[in-house]
Amino acid sequence: MMMHADVFASILAGLGLFFIGIKSIAANLGQLAGRSLRQWVARSTGNYALSALIGTAAGALTQSTNAITVILMSLAKADLITLQQAAPILVWANVGTAALVLLVAIDIHLFVLAITAIAGFCYYLNLDRSPRWRPIVAAIFAISLLFLGLELMRNGAHALREIDWVRESLMLAAQWSVSAFLVGCGLAVLAQSSATVTVIVIAMASAHLLTLEQSMMTVFGASVGSGISTYMVASSMTGASRQLAILQVMVKILGIAALLPLFIIERAFGVPLLAHAIRFVTNDPSKQVALVYLACQVAAVAVQGVFNKPLLPLLRWLAPPSAEEAVSKPRYLYDQALSEPETALALVDREQERVFGFLPLHLGVADHLDAGEARPERGTVLSVATTLDEIIGRFLNDLADTGASRDVLELIANRQAGNDLLQSIHESLHGLGGALSTPFESPAMQSLSTNLSEGLAALLLAADEAVKSGDADDLVILRQLTADRDSLVDQLRRRVIAADKMLSARDQQTLYTITSQFELVVWMLRRYGALMTVEAAAPEEAPAAG
Repeated sequence: MMMHADVFASILAGLGLFFIGIKSIAANLGQLAGRSLRQWVARSTGNYALSALIGTAAGALTQSTNAITVILMSLAKADLITLQQAAPILVWANVGTAALVLLVAIDIHLFVLAITAIAGFCYYLNLDRSPRWRPIVAAIFAISLLFLGLELMRNGAHALREIDWVRESLMLAAQWSVSAFLVGCGLAVLAQSSATVTVIVIAMASAHLLTLEQSMMTVFGASVGSGISTYMVASSMTGASRQLAILQVMVKILGIAALLPLFIIERAFGVPLLAHAIRFVTNDPSKQVALVYLACQVAAVAVQGVFNKPLLPLLRWLAPPSAEEAVSKPRYLYDQALSEPETALALVDREQERVFGFLPLHLGVADHLDAGEARPERGTVLSVATTLDEIIGRFLNDLADTGASRDVLELIANRQAGNDLLQSIHESLHGLGGALSTPFESPAMQSLSTNLSEGLAALLLAADEAVKSGDADDLVILRQLTADRDSLVDQLRRRVIAADKMLSARDQQTLYTITSQFELVVWMLRRYGALMTVEAAAPEEAPAAG
């Protein structure tokens, strides 16, 4: 009995190390790939071969189709890539994840020992403390954990087949292919990765605990489960993001639907098809399972290629773009403008003016916008502004990487500072607008809320006019309107407290919160105006909170 406990403990410990390794690899290599991967993806559109290559490389690098899907979702949301352009990248990323599975199927015991030693020396040399080397060292350590976990699982699995009741249970389960499929599907949903489940199947198959047919059905189920887990990631999303998730589910299911008839015909009638072909290629159970996994990913690619035209309209019907998604797309920015810095900076100004114009919407004021202009709903203003600010920030970073002159770099830095400040104003107004729209029992508090709302709305409209015109006189007026108002706000506080002696502790806290937020918004509007003036304004102190 003690020996049995050691076997199960070895398998569970191996699983634990494997899960830690696979998650860490995705996190650290994904961090290394981050921006470069986004740029490659965005620039590969229109070339199927290049899209397929980038998708395969991205899948091999991150070992997570969920990570690739999230990247593609963000690009689609930013209008940097269309569904048709993203589709081949997504399906070929599935093929890329087969790299780990194929590697696991090979006996690499010496490699595992070597990479573990390398990871140890990296930590001994303190390379993990270097910002430049930290992700690489962490990724190497994660790879060593992954393969050490696999070694433990293999050793435990080989010992497991000596236990009578385990062997008899697996022989009984071999009679039911549906159960193997469901187990694979369930495990993939939990692990959020069909590759992870396949690696576990490889360990079991190498110990002869699973037949090839059982392994095939488990991997088939894992492929479907992986698609379902991807869909769950985007369950609350709309538009292009949701379309990509649905596409992943469809190609996974249709790919397995294409392979299942081959499995059924071969098993029922003895016709040599997929299993026969795999056995012909290799007798090694580990490699056989790896080839089954690869076949599932290739089937998904083939399905996407064959059914691409009818799938795209279906996806748009199932997940139409939302109003928020439409207004979150940049109106003035495009990649070709990066070759002309002056044009690019002018376009950034126009886009920032547009985002600035959304500020009064936090207070329910929209009269300043053109009647035909798309505008976000009050509750989605912050989300839309955040998306556009991120797009503007990436555009400015790309412009800085084009080898711009020192003068242009200074202008870029100025606009980046304005972009960050604009995001902060939106965040503060989002909270303040919600607080001011809350009804108060105290008449004095309600009067203060109304006065602050009206005053701030008028100030925002004046600021919007000054930002759009860019006129020096308008900017001077803005600076005058946003001059130091600490004493005025303090008087308002005192007046409310004096008017209502029975003001509760909660209302007093709310009073200080909304007046402090008001001061902060006014100060940030003043700073934004200062950034737009021709001559640099002297740095100012932010107001203390409450």
